[in-house]
Amino acid sequence: MTNYDAKEDWRIRINGCKHGVPHVHLLFKDGSRVVVAIETREILAGGVSPAKRLTDALLDIAANQSKYLTEYRRLNP
Repeated sequence: MTNYDAKEDWRIRINGCKHGVPHVHLLFKDGSRVVVAIETREILAGGVSPAKRLTDALLDIAANQSKYLTEYRRLNP
């Protein structure tokens, strides 16, 4: 498992021993959780309200896509 620096409202976690599409876990301070596909930024599971709280996280995933994919593949060979 790799945790990335917490932002004001959320942090990103990448787990090992997973399957399926490469994804990250967004963990929000209020306990909300969202699973997001790294390459498409599609919401795979979970949710947060209001939905606009996802905006910065999705921009971060887009900006760091290569780093997150590399780490996902390292943890999930």
